Amino acid sequence: MIFFTRLKLANSDKRITRLLRESKFYQNNKNKDNYSLSKDDVDLSEPWINEVESFISIVMTEKKYLNIIKSKELSRQDIFDFYILMTIATMPNPIFKTSSQRLSHTLVASAIYQEISKGLIPCLQSLGNCNVQEEQQQFGHRYASDVMIFASELKFAHELAYGTITLEEAL
Repeated sequence: MIFFTRLKLANSDKRITRLLRESKFYQNNKNKDNYSLSKDDVDLSEPWINEVESFISIVMTEKKYLNIIKSKELSRQDIFDFYILMTIATMPNPIFKTSSQRLSHTLVASAIYQEISKGLIPCLQSLGNCNVQEEQQQFGHRYASDVMIFASELKFAHELAYGTITLEEAL
């Protein structure tokens, strides 16, 4: 079952990538420092956000993901916020290569669900390790610092291994 779920998530990731690239959020913020952004800058009515909601729905219906998420006492809203925060943390290119192939890429926020033991579990285990109150207030979530640091480190590791890619180059 998890194989088909990952396939659905990968397809959703590609749709989010395309919609994000075309979004007002991205166009208005692609030249800004990620610390000048917050969740308040995201228009929740944009098409890419609707696709993120669909992505989260897929995650929340898979028992394996749901058990891990519930064990950390996280809600659907937390998971949605994490996706947005990871995107903000890795702006202007919230994407990385997953191999040396040109079309092998994923959004950082989607990546943690493809490799549960290397992505989702370590991300959730990092929660509460870095509580920067100013960032919690700026970004609007109690785990903002933890999630954003994890996203940046994950992206950095993949860029070291496979090189960089821009959102414009994707798809």
